[in-house]
Amino acid sequence: MPSCTFNKTQRLLNAADFSQVFDDNRVKVANSSLLILAKPTYGSQSRLGLVIAKKNVATAVQRNRLKRVVRETFRQRQFKTPLDIVFLARRGADGLCTQKLTQLLNKSWDKLDSRCQSLGSGDA
Repeated sequence: MPSCTFNKTQRLLNAADFSQVFDDNRVKVANSSLLILAKPTYGSQSRLGLVIAKKNVATAVQRNRLKRVVRETFRQRQFKTPLDIVFLARRGADGLCTQKLTQLLNKSWDKLDSRCQSLGSGDA
């Protein structure tokens, strides 16, 4: 059963961590509302970083709701391989209701996990 917290060990904390994912992302999942970049990591668990710009999601209330939903779906997910993940919100992400956003994120996490699995099996 997944942990009920989202602690510091599950977060990308500094610019260097984000830069590594931006520069060396191996897997991308994209749609009109979001972009997820990921790269395998050597740590014991997956980490998440959020990039939600004012330009794309205008109000603080919507940005915070989006962050809350993304963190919650990530926290409940168990990835087969440890990943460093950066979530980027695109324009229109704030227009999705929470239920639709949760469904979209769960599909995106599944797609990310399967792509990382195929990436790992292709390297072997």
